[in-house]
Amino acid sequence: MTRTTHLLLGIIIGVIIVIAAVSVRSCCAETPAADKIRFTDLPKTIDMKPGSQASFDVTLKNFGGQYADVSINVKSLPDALTIVSGDEERLLDMGKSVTYHITISASDSIAPGTHQFEIADKSPVDQHTWAPISVRVKGIELTPSADATSGQTEAKKSPGFGVVAMMFALLLAYRVGRVQ
Repeated sequence: MTRTTHLLLGIIIGVIIVIAAVSVRSCCAETPAADKIRFTDLPKTIDMKPGSQASFDVTLKNFGGQYADVSINVKSLPDALTIVSGDEERLLDMGKSVTYHITISASDSIAPGTHQFEIADKSPVDQHTWAPISVRVKGIELTPSADATSGQTEAKKSPGFGVVAMMFALLLAYRVGRVQ
């Protein structure tokens, strides 16, 4: 073979390799680093009381070109909060959405205030995109006892400032009258 034939054969093989690489890349070989599954509906804040449960919905949509088994991944969950249900794996078809009904439980010892944790889609074909969830725990409301209520009504029956001022004026007049 001549040198020209070797060069021509090398160019043809190179072109075939490039065409094969481009074909494989565009055919179902999507990179797992792209964010194809995203939350489209998240709650702003979840209100709870100590020792109670609360439920909320989150919706994931598949913007990618292949179906995926997807579940909910949780991180930074405070010790006093637990996921009761709703994080199970579901099949998410291309272009479709799925809603997860998640129930969380707060322990009796959780401190009042705002607590945060993060959730993400968990799928082998997608990167995880973390989204914050805020949980506002309201303190225990104390109702006044019957004794405290009756004490307040007794306070309303006690003499006011006017009675005390009148007694002071009478005492002053009596004293001034005795001096003369």
